[in-house]
Amino acid sequence: MGPTPLVFARAEDAAPPPPPSSAGAEALSPFWRKNVSVSEPTELANVLRALRKITGSIGPNTGRVEYLGMSHGDAASIVVDPAMIMGEYPVPGNRMDYLVGLVTHEAMLKTEWTERVWKSLGPYFKTLSGIHRVMFQKIVQTGEDIYVDRLADRSVLGRYVAKTRGRALAEMAAKLRSEILTMDALVYLWWMSTWTKNVERLLEPVYEPPMFFLRGLTEALERLPDLEPSVVSRCAQRAELYKAAWENVGAICARLTVLDRRLVWWDEDDDYLPKKVEQKRRLDDIPPKAVLTSGLVHEIETRLALGSADITPLIRNVAGLDNPDVAPMSRWDYNIPAHPVVDRRMVGRVKAIFTDYAARQKVVTRGLTSGKVDKRRLYRAPISGKCFTQTGSLPDLDWNVTLLLDATGSMRGGKWRMVENTVGNLARALTGFKNNLSVYAYFEMDGIAMISSLYSGGKLMSVPPSGQTASGQAIIAAGFYMPKDARRKLLIHVTDGESNFGVDVETAIAYCRREKIHLVTLGVGVPDKQLMIKQYGKTIQFITSFGQLPAAVEKLLKWTFLYGDKRRMGEDPAFKKWFDPIDNQKREGEKNAGK
Repeated sequence: MGPTPLVFARAEDAAPPPPPSSAGAEALSPFWRKNVSVSEPTELANVLRALRKITGSIGPNTGRVEYLGMSHGDAASIVVDPAMIMGEYPVPGNRMDYLVGLVTHEAMLKTEWTERVWKSLGPYFKTLSGIHRVMFQKIVQTGEDIYVDRLADRSVLGRYVAKTRGRALAEMAAKLRSEILTMDALVYLWWMSTWTKNVERLLEPVYEPPMFFLRGLTEALERLPDLEPSVVSRCAQRAELYKAAWENVGAICARLTVLDRRLVWWDEDDDYLPKKVEQKRRLDDIPPKAVLTSGLVHEIETRLALGSADITPLIRNVAGLDNPDVAPMSRWDYNIPAHPVVDRRMVGRVKAIFTDYAARQKVVTRGLTSGKVDKRRLYRAPISGKCFTQTGSLPDLDWNVTLLLDATGSMRGGKWRMVENTVGNLARALTGFKNNLSVYAYFEMDGIAMISSLYSGGKLMSVPPSGQTASGQAIIAAGFYMPKDARRKLLIHVTDGESNFGVDVETAIAYCRREKIHLVTLGVGVPDKQLMIKQYGKTIQFITSFGQLPAAVEKLLKWTFLYGDKRRMGEDPAFKKWFDPIDNQKREGEKNAGK
C-alpha cells in the first residue's frame, strides 16, 4: 500500500470555509480560468480538464486526475473528491485554488517518486516496534510533504499549495490535545515552523531537542534538489536523511503519546501489522464520500472527450453505456502528406455534378436596360431606361460531404493508392464552393481503434494502413464530427471487408438515420457479399475493383443529388447496372453483336 493522500478529508470536511490564513486572500485561479459554466456536468468537466493540464505541466508520470466515482482502477491516478467543489457553479475561485494546490502536491509526490522512498524504507520499518513504526512514518510523511512543497515554492504553483497547506494545518490543529504531549503536536509544529516564524514560543521544553534535529532535516531536504540531479539518487538520499533523523529523535519521541496510531504505509508481505485491525475499524467510522451518479459521470466523460484524443465516451454515448462491444477509440492526427495523382477530367466531371444537380438559389437582378419590365422601376424609364429586371438561379452548394476510408491492414498497397487518388480528385473538385468536405481514415493499433483526419487546410494527408476493421465505431465517430448545421449530410464509406472489431454496424446505421445523415457504403472487391449485406443492409453498394472507385463516387454523388433517400440505390436497376460485372459483360456483348 502507498501513503494515504495528505488532505483527502472526510465527507463532512470536503468543503469547509477557508482557513484563517487565507480567508481574506484574493483567489488566483479566476485570472486564468475563463472556461466556466453554470451547468454542473460542464463545469465539473472544465475543472477536471484544467487540473489535468496543470499536472501535465508538472511531469509526464503524474497519472490521470479523476473524480471519485469515475476512476478506472489506475493505481497511478490522482483521485479528487468532487464534494470539495460541488454545489455552486461556476466553482468559486478559493475552492479552485485549493484544488489546484491539492493536485499539485500529489503530482509532485509522484514526480519525485515518493513511493520509492517508502519501499526503500520497508526493511527498516520491520526493525521498529509497532508504536515506533507509526512515529517514524509520521516523520517520513511530513518530511515528504515539506520536500515537495518546497519544490512547489520555486514556481507560481507554490502559491496554490500554500492555500492547501494552510487548510491542512488548520484541520490538523483542530485534532490536537493541549493537555498532553503528543507526537502529533511535534509533527504539526515542525510542519508549521517551516513556513511560519516565531514558533519557538509555542514549544514545550520537551519539544525543543527533537525540533532542533527536525529543522536540520528540513534544511537538508531544501538543499537536496540542487545537489542530486538524479531522481533515484534523491530518493535514496531522502531515505537516509529520515533514518538519521529518527536515530536522533527516536528516544525522545518514545516519551510522547500518539493520538493517531494508523500506519501510513505497510507492506502486504509484512507478518507484523499491529494496528491493521484498529486501522480498519477507524476507517469504517468515516462516513462514505459523496460519489457521482453514473449519469453525471457519463456526462462529464462525454464533455471531456469533446476536446481530447480519447473519444471512447462519445462512442458509448451512442452505442450504450453497458455495451460490451465498445472498444477503446482514439483520434490520431499524426499523419503524413499524401501525393495523389489528380485526374483533371474527373475533377471537371465532379464539379459539373455539383453544379448541375445541386439545389438552386433564386437571384434577382434589377436596374437593367433590357429584360422583363420591373413595375417598381418604371419611374426610371424616361430618365435612364433602367427599368428592367431579370430572374436567374445559381447552384446552392450546401452539402456536408464526409469520406470515411478503411485504412486497415487489407488496404495496403495499390488499393490505398487508388483511394488516395480518388479523395484527391474529390477535394480538388470541391475547392472554392460552400460545400464542406471532411476525410477520415480508420485503423487499429494495439487493441485501440483509431480515426484520423486526412484533410485540413486544403491539404490531403495519409496514414499507413494497419490493424483490424472497426467500421461501426468509425461511422459513429465520423458522423459525430460532421458539422451540426442545416446543410445536407452525405457520408461515403469505402471498405473492402466486413467489420470485425468494436461496435456492430447496425448501431452506427441507426445513429446516422437519427442524425439525418445519408450513409452509403461502397464495398470494393468484397469476397463475402452476403455477410456485408447482413451488416449494412440497403446502405451498401458493391463494385468489383478499386479501378471502378472514381466512377462509383461520381455516380454516387449524382444519385444522391437526384433521389437522396427516396430510392434505394442497392435495389434500383438503374444504379446497379453501372457496377454489376455480369451486366457490364452482357452490355458489351450486345454492343459488339450490334456492330
